[in-house]
Amino acid sequence: MTRIREDTVRKIMIGQCALMIGTLAVSALGISPSSWMAQAAEEKVEAVCCKAGDITPPIELVAKVPLGELHSPYPDYAKLAEEDKDLVKQFRLPGCNECHGGTGGGGICPALTQGVWFWGNTDDVLFRLITLGSVDLEKQGYKRISYGTVHAPMPPMGATIKSSDQLWRIIAFIRSINPPGSNPPEKILPKK
Repeated sequence: MTRIREDTVRKIMIGQCALMIGTLAVSALGISPSSWMAQAAEEKVEAVCCKAGDITPPIELVAKVPLGELHSPYPDYAKLAEEDKDLVKQFRLPGCNECHGGTGGGGICPALTQGVWFWGNTDDVLFRLITLGSVDLEKQGYKRISYGTVHAPMPPMGATIKSSDQLWRIIAFIRSINPPGSNPPEKILPKK
């Protein structure tokens, strides 16, 4: 029993020494330990989110990634929309068109082409809104910025959309028809 305790104590001491040496090495490079730890935490989030082709279900990704940290792997949405002529099919597959119209121009729910974002237009907000729906988005602390003519809630679509990549492609399509330069509360309409 004494032998086991000695081995355990030795391992703990070696681990503490390694941590101290690592901290000194990072400090010697002129990097504060707190910024190094923040960078390591940021890299961990990037490892979880968000890559093209990610097959993680949207509900799982939302549960893993801290609020505000979801970022599209398709920042050049206009190029993606131009190259992928079937992008609108990604929008239609889970049934977005049933409420928002076949090309996002509106139906029983707001048009996605109107230049107004009721919840904001960040990648994080759009991904979570579509995945969780508006009721659960509010439960996570997000606030609705404004209302259009429809006051109904957005239903959760996270179980319908098969992968995070599919949802990022849907968001890329939405951005291609409603560029993110238009956002409440200013309600600036996109210039044509």
